[in-house]
Amino acid sequence: MQGRALALVVAGGAGPLSGLGPADDAVLTPFAGKYRFIDLALATAANSDIGPLCVAAARPSPALRAHLARAARAGAPSRRVLPLPPGGMARDGGRSARLLRALAVVSPVARDLHAQAIVALTADHILQLDLRQMLGAHTALGADVTLATHPVPLGDPWRGALEISTDRRVRDVLRPPIDGNRPGARGFAFAWTGDLVVSAGALPALLDPALGEGPHDDDHHLLRRLVRRLCVAAYDVLDNRVPGASEGAYWHDPTTLEAYYDAQMDLCTPCPALDLYNASWPLLPAASGLGPAKVVANAAGRAGQALNSLVSDGVLIRGGTVINTVLGYGVVVESGAEVEDSVLLDGCRIGRGARVRRALVGAGAVVGDAGEIGYHTSPAAPARVVHSGLTLVPGAEPHLAAATGV
Repeated sequence: MQGRALALVVAGGAGPLSGLGPADDAVLTPFAGKYRFIDLALATAANSDIGPLCVAAARPSPALRAHLARAARAGAPSRRVLPLPPGGMARDGGRSARLLRALAVVSPVARDLHAQAIVALTADHILQLDLRQMLGAHTALGADVTLATHPVPLGDPWRGALEISTDRRVRDVLRPPIDGNRPGARGFAFAWTGDLVVSAGALPALLDPALGEGPHDDDHHLLRRLVRRLCVAAYDVLDNRVPGASEGAYWHDPTTLEAYYDAQMDLCTPCPALDLYNASWPLLPAASGLGPAKVVANAAGRAGQALNSLVSDGVLIRGGTVINTVLGYGVVVESGAEVEDSVLLDGCRIGRGARVRRALVGAGAVVGDAGEIGYHTSPAAPARVVHSGLTLVPGAEPHLAAATGV
């Protein structure tokens, strides 16, 4: 079916890094230094040979349009940008509301192209999987809608957890806390990743205004209506095998800053869950326009060092030491500075002799000479320590957003 499937990437939503510098649109959330969430969604569609590709966004921002233009220059697949309708958009709405509006906008495109199915990726998170396998399962199950799902522990407060029968049909949608003693309980539930396949013939029923009635503060209401009205199947992304990847599919949903931070720290390990270097599954970052990263000695000959770290374009480590850290575009680490177990977003500067440990430093932020973040002393406001012990340093005014594409 994939030869007649259309790919839809849905932008919008509040990003997890509010106050740390990046733009509000969740799809522009930085990941692995040089990528944005939407880059991995575009790569998933392109590497799965699913197309044409459309991007739907409420009031497509200049930042999003600029990023897509840079991505096209870097070789990302061509795509149409479809503005979502103005009705009811005083607020962006939840993921479900955005998804329904996006499917309504792309429906005429699918009809004109005689597409048999639409693969919708809500790129407020990362899902890397071979969509051809999911489409094959959708066809084999004879479903109207197939939801991408991932097993999660019963104790996790996931919204829209699904009760699935042995034939992979979705029987019900559960609200947390989930009763682990219910009949058929397996110690885990399946969470909807926010991505789905819908058959073209099911679009009219899916887009019935009655389906969209009710609150959209979470996914529970939409999923319940889908299950009651259509044949809904579940596809476990752990069954997927990404070409060239030893770990298969990958899902990251930044429900908390700690979850986002932990996913970044995993990228610094020798064998991370997400392989950024898989030649069979290329990930193309948007063109930055910046020069290569540089690790040099300072004027006194003290060597700069970067160990177990991701270093993006334009980074300058000038006699400082960086360990287990993700550095975004244009970061500067000065002489004698020590940075460990941290995420430094675009354009921030770590001054001479400063020490930063277990911190998430916002775009454009400056840690002054001899400053300390993440050690015994409490950070000066507006930086703060969250309950997990992670230190958050807010970004500077977003003047550098235009320069770095955040």
